[in-house]
Amino acid sequence: MTIKIEIPEYYTLLKGIPQEDYPEKMEDFYSALAYEAFNLMSYAKDAIEPQIVFNPYRKAGSQYIWEFFVNELARPKENSYNFHGQNTSQWLYAGCILLDHNKVSTHH
Repeated sequence: MTIKIEIPEYYTLLKGIPQEDYPEKMEDFYSALAYEAFNLMSYAKDAIEPQIVFNPYRKAGSQYIWEFFVNELARPKENSYNFHGQNTSQWLYAGCILLDHNKVSTHH
């Protein structure tokens, strides 16, 4: 099985974020990252034609958001969108790591 993977280099994930906005506890950020990397690989292993995407952060007000998902590319793409405008028809797993006011959280 070949997995299509789109993940930025881990050391660039915080690049461009001002030091004063960094996580209060860096271990919280890296723990969330490790947890999600494990989940992404776990969901991908059961797919026929998996795709893993972990996007660089985007900024929304005070928030820094790293969105990720696992697609099953063997599924046909359908007209299925969430309120963010993301096509969800091939998703197996999706969520984000959120950094807001120096606190890290994950959302699925």
